[in-house]
Amino acid sequence: MTFRIRVFALVAVVVLVATGASTYLTFTLAENAVTASAQAQQQVMREIAEEVTQYGRNHGTWEGVAEVAAGIARRTGRRIRLDTQDGAVGIVDTAVLEGRPVTPMTKLTFPIDARTQLDLPAASGKEREITLLAIEQYRQEIRFAACLSRAGVQAQAVTTQYGLPLITHNTAPPDTVAECRIGTASQPRSITRDTEEVGRCFDATGEPAPPGKRAAATPTREPDPAQHLRTCLREVFLSRISIVGPEPLRLAVSSEDGIDTTPIILAFSVVAVPIVLGSLLLSRHVLRPIQRLTVATRRFGEGSLDQRVSVDGGDELAQLAATFNGMADSVQRAEEQQRRMIADIAHELRTPLANVRAYLEALEDGLVSADATLFGSLHEETMLQQRIIDDLQTLALAEAGALEYHRSAVDIGELLDSCRAAHQAAAAAVAVELAVIAEPALLVHADAGRLRQAVGNLVTNAVRHSPAGTTVTLSALRHGHTVQVRVTDRGCGIPAEDQPRVFHRFWRADRARTRATGGSGLGLTIARQITVDHGGSIGLVSEPGQGTTFTISLPATPSPDRPNEGRAPS
Repeated sequence: MTFRIRVFALVAVVVLVATGASTYLTFTLAENAVTASAQAQQQVMREIAEEVTQYGRNHGTWEGVAEVAAGIARRTGRRIRLDTQDGAVGIVDTAVLEGRPVTPMTKLTFPIDARTQLDLPAASGKEREITLLAIEQYRQEIRFAACLSRAGVQAQAVTTQYGLPLITHNTAPPDTVAECRIGTASQPRSITRDTEEVGRCFDATGEPAPPGKRAAATPTREPDPAQHLRTCLREVFLSRISIVGPEPLRLAVSSEDGIDTTPIILAFSVVAVPIVLGSLLLSRHVLRPIQRLTVATRRFGEGSLDQRVSVDGGDELAQLAATFNGMADSVQRAEEQQRRMIADIAHELRTPLANVRAYLEALEDGLVSADATLFGSLHEETMLQQRIIDDLQTLALAEAGALEYHRSAVDIGELLDSCRAAHQAAAAAVAVELAVIAEPALLVHADAGRLRQAVGNLVTNAVRHSPAGTTVTLSALRHGHTVQVRVTDRGCGIPAEDQPRVFHRFWRADRARTRATGGSGLGLTIARQITVDHGGSIGLVSEPGQGTTFTISLPATPSPDRPNEGRAPS
């Protein structure tokens, strides 16, 4: 009798017994525990969410929310966890904060959004002005609330006209209030961008744009144009205030009552008896490979990533051993890649942080004066760190498949013209020309913003490595059923041995890894990921001393006047 038949016989017995026990557990626990506590759990979550939401409205930031969550946890005896809406970042976990045992969380979650919902009047004719003023007022009040909170002042948000918050306080010293107000007023404003975003809700005549012509329109159909306008402006308002307001969170709370484990123990006992009897029927010769695999797995879990098992024969156990070895190889490679990535990130952030620290210590010791040059240098170092972090976040979202794409028909020629206009000033500063050569009516189905980001990264890289007086060429042409976008420079080129590493994280051509000739080291990696997400590919051709050409290939979309273009022959 083969191992497969023996295991099948054992599993068949286990399945018959486990099916009865599972059925019993499903009905008893689902009816008695889940149904009885679901409404109470939702009520508790709703009360906790209201308290946390009020904190975000009053303080304008989630800083310090851990203390509020810990207080609620002590009062209710529940474990509370606050995550971002996508679950990618954990904000607070009271069990971790207080060092308590990690109790199971229910599958129910509750959304928390402390941002204001814009309450526009009906058909006032001043929706555009009201929205622009509301965006700026909200930013100022939220920044003011966050400043007071960081200063230890208890602030409170009062709802005013259009649903906007007004931050009040009772114990704030006048100096603190003045300093926070001045700091709030000095924050950079985005009037131009705000006006552009709000303008999308109107057509060329200033009337509300039809839903199908708005960039931010929802797919629902509403007969009232004014309602369409208010919906669009509310969406724009939320989009523009998200950069300063507390981001939406997701609340998870542990269950108060534990589950009665008596039926589980009973069912386990019933299932365990045939398992033990069936295991005794298996010979030691059959179990020995499993024992070796078990020992290797335990040691592997304890951190010995070099554990491997011998593969003897070609039966199911040999296949299992080979699968384990392959998995161990993958985990070990992933661990090594993670360590290298952490080392790279630490290397990238160490220098700017050291510079900022040195300047601050010099200021504290009175060795340098606080002038515009010093603040400019500190700002430059801070922006460098911000760019690295933003690039890391974009890359992480893209590799996780969480980066949003809004696809439409994109004219590559127009996209290259916009890239040239965006980088013209930077290129002119180093005496480099930008030229665009594109065939007409080259269409692809893509996210124009993300594709422009990918091409822009290639253009930035090309300008950075181009000698003064040369030209960087942006070209587009049709190649079979694809559209190829090429960025060509006349720089020093990339050696053949370095070309396979060009798209790796934090790789730079200069061995010293200086920032004089390199950015965050993530631009080409992001460009590759965006291209792959669009179903395309990216490659390069480079000759040392002759220059480099990066090529993005994307599936072509038929143009309206030539519908057969971009289609494979049938």
